[in-house]
Amino acid sequence: MAPAGTGLAAVLPVLRCPVCTGAPPAGQGGAPHADGALHEDGGALRCAAGHGFDIGRGGYVNLRTGRARRVTGDTAAMVAARQSFLGAGHYRPLTTRLAELAAASPPGARSAPNPAWDAGPGTTCHPASPAGSGPVVLEIGAGTGHHLAGVLAALPTGAVGVAVDVSKYALRRAARAHPKIGAVAFDAAGPWPVADASVGVLLDVFAPRNPAEMRRVLRPDGLLIVVTPEPGHLAELRGPLGLVGMQPDKGDRLDERTADRFAPAGLERFDIPLVLSPDEAVDLALMGPTGHHRTAEDLRHRAETAWPRRQAAVTVRLVVRCYRPRG
Repeated sequence: MAPAGTGLAAVLPVLRCPVCTGAPPAGQGGAPHADGALHEDGGALRCAAGHGFDIGRGGYVNLRTGRARRVTGDTAAMVAARQSFLGAGHYRPLTTRLAELAAASPPGARSAPNPAWDAGPGTTCHPASPAGSGPVVLEIGAGTGHHLAGVLAALPTGAVGVAVDVSKYALRRAARAHPKIGAVAFDAAGPWPVADASVGVLLDVFAPRNPAEMRRVLRPDGLLIVVTPEPGHLAELRGPLGLVGMQPDKGDRLDERTADRFAPAGLERFDIPLVLSPDEAVDLALMGPTGHHRTAEDLRHRAETAWPRRQAAVTVRLVVRCYRPRG
């Protein structure tokens, strides 16, 4: 067990014991403790009821319980590919835009309805006026924490980040991505061990979504930013590398699933044209679900066969959707 790092200690006030705040796991019995607040105790996080969660040597804490689903997180190879690809700056335009949106609309900045935010789908995500102190920024499926670190760098010094993932390999890197990031393992599909209305900015980049929990943890004046792929995303790689297919109506269904809890506050479409070497194309393929189905060796052979001149023109097609909580 390791002591909590600076980032984990900074986000501790918003974390909650997953046993206390949910139904007791099988065989444990008893009523859940109402509060569930956590504190550090000798290299672990512990609640008043005595439930403990070890802090790993990588600096992250696992808040998954025995009743959580079995979810396969990214492998070490997939995480290394993500670190290499994102570290090379290929997705910098996306990280920059996420940081701009978060920095321009901190909690407390919106004291009255803002037409720029309430204009609905099809408009640009125009921000509210900057004001207030730094928010808690939580990213679901944060991976290596690359985007979250970029957002925190653009926010006031009081801002802190919660990087959520199920991959221990990703969380170890996320815990080191920024001094104000606390890395936490839990399943996004179940109850979140996060306090009510404690999050100012919630990021979801190509990650699973749980609208009920998103609404519960987001402040009434908070901001939800969701990034989804557009039809044609990485189309140049799909055939040659055999990428796992995507659902073309994913964004439309997202609006339907969140309609009762969130109001659309803007939509931006943009492309990122890339010229990649075979190794970079392999890293990009390994970053996604294809990494669970194909080996790096297989992908590299396919890439070198498809692009004998050692370069591939690839287009990243994204949609950034902004939402405000209803009610």
